[in-house]
Amino acid sequence: MALLDTLDVSQEDYGKPFDVILGGRFYEMEIDLNKFANFLTASLWDADGNALVNGEKLVINQRLFASLNSNDFPIEDIVPMDESDQEIECNGDNFNDTVKLTFDDRPADGNGFDTPIADSNETSNADSDDETDIDLAGDSDE
Repeated sequence: MALLDTLDVSQEDYGKPFDVILGGRFYEMEIDLNKFANFLTASLWDADGNALVNGEKLVINQRLFASLNSNDFPIEDIVPMDESDQEIECNGDNFNDTVKLTFDDRPADGNGFDTPIADSNETSNADSDDETDIDLAGDSDE
């Protein structure tokens, strides 16, 4: 079962632009297969038909359009990813089978969707015997 949302693109869709809404904005996107080298590329146009990206190679676990900083690009992280972490490349043999275009919205700390649960909510206020206490309020008699 996939944990991340995916953008389904079948082999029949290769080379055919399709409409997609990303970050509340309309785009046209195209996924194409280079049959000779067995890799895929992505192209992206804005709602007015202006080309934003032409033929960016899909690389496993690498965010699409990552090197392009502009307000014209989607805010979502779209990543060719195998959630089972078995594939080492994105190609025509595994794309949309084990490797899917995912909307990667996992936390940046890399912990996936697991939320750590504290054993308790108590803190240790044990006072030490050394002379390193700091008086932040400035009102102690020490």
